[in-house]
Amino acid sequence: MIAQSIVEQAGKKRRSGDWYVNALEQALTSVQDPDISESDTGGVAVGDLVFFQYGAKYPEKYEFWDLQPLSYVIEFRPDGFLGANLHYINPDYRDAVAKSLINSKGGVTVPKNSIHRYLFSGIGSLHKVPKSENWGDIALLPTEKFIDRRGMKYPKHRAYSWSN
Repeated sequence: MIAQSIVEQAGKKRRSGDWYVNALEQALTSVQDPDISESDTGGVAVGDLVFFQYGAKYPEKYEFWDLQPLSYVIEFRPDGFLGANLHYINPDYRDAVAKSLINSKGGVTVPKNSIHRYLFSGIGSLHKVPKSENWGDIALLPTEKFIDRRGMKYPKHRAYSWSN
């Protein structure tokens, strides 16, 4: 399993969020379909969990956003997709929400502030998380990176919903 392997690689050493991002991207790259066409949705469908780099097209409109979303695809739009970014959910609940999504069959119950529209023009290096993986464990890897409209780091705990 990908998350378990990454945690084992990290060992007891203190690792940065960037280390976890790189480890997850490498692991997901190794399990991607090499025949995916870049002219469509990249082999991604509604109900998939995707991890990607994101640059907001209109940063002035947002107090903050996640540069590295882990998002459940809810629906496609002509210029992007609507997704539930698990990084906006408190880690105390994140794994349970992620596990519930894998078997949801379209019925999604997530906090409102986790739902975001992602424009294809802002998406880079998109990786699909296989359904055979434990989405809950992957959701708990510290890969979120929030920044504010000035490009400054935004505190994770302020971005989370369903706080304790």
